[in-house]
Amino acid sequence: MKQDYHYIETHIEGSVVRIILNQPDRHNALSPELLLELDQALDEIYVMDEVRYVVLSGNGRSFCAGGDLNWFSGSDERSLEENAAQYKMLAEVLLKIYQLPQITIAAVHGNVFGGGIGVMAACDFVLADPTTHFMFSEVKLGLLPATILPFVAKRLSIQYLRKWILTSKLFKAPEAYQAGLVDFLTEDNIMEISLHEFMASFEEASPSSLWRSKALINQVASGDIGIHDTEVTSTILAQALLSHDGQEGIHAFLEKRKPQWK
Repeated sequence: MKQDYHYIETHIEGSVVRIILNQPDRHNALSPELLLELDQALDEIYVMDEVRYVVLSGNGRSFCAGGDLNWFSGSDERSLEENAAQYKMLAEVLLKIYQLPQITIAAVHGNVFGGGIGVMAACDFVLADPTTHFMFSEVKLGLLPATILPFVAKRLSIQYLRKWILTSKLFKAPEAYQAGLVDFLTEDNIMEISLHEFMASFEEASPSSLWRSKALINQVASGDIGIHDTEVTSTILAQALLSHDGQEGIHAFLEKRKPQWK
């Protein structure tokens, strides 16, 4: 992978790519420069078939404190169209995270505000330090969480969205976990141990089945495949059964041995 990033860090550790937001003095606030590098890294990762997991985290005291207000400060000097084009960058990056074929995990700590919640929510799974604080801060700034809301709404009920977005209330990791915004709470200061244990829980699965299942979940969640698409779903299952991993999985089970995935 490209190594000369300034606003993020990337590391390859076997089948894992680590993306680390690297503006700790600004609590990893989202800026055009950071988003551009994140966008480039995601494009690289998308075609890396050997990668099974993508882990997003942040250096310093916070995962991400939302949008950099310096980015917004010159908005009155730009047209509506120019502003929309700038902020579409965040929406497109969130979509790329959401559509990555690999399993994506956000490992968050410190403060996670505004756009940082969007980055986190676009991932498949979220692990949070129990002391993490969350806040949808937009309405306090006269703004709306427009670019992040479609991704956050896949995790939270309408009432939680009303409660936390309309009040801008600060809430903690246990509340976020109870609501479904966070999937797993780690114990204090053992994020790395929890992360590796979590990734190990996928090791027995067929890599190709994981990728295809994730894509299928996204198609169902977006409404592209519904309950009436019986021919589509039965064909998908038949294709999986006839694939190398499908045949290997069935034979390995019947022969009482571990499968050798492709």
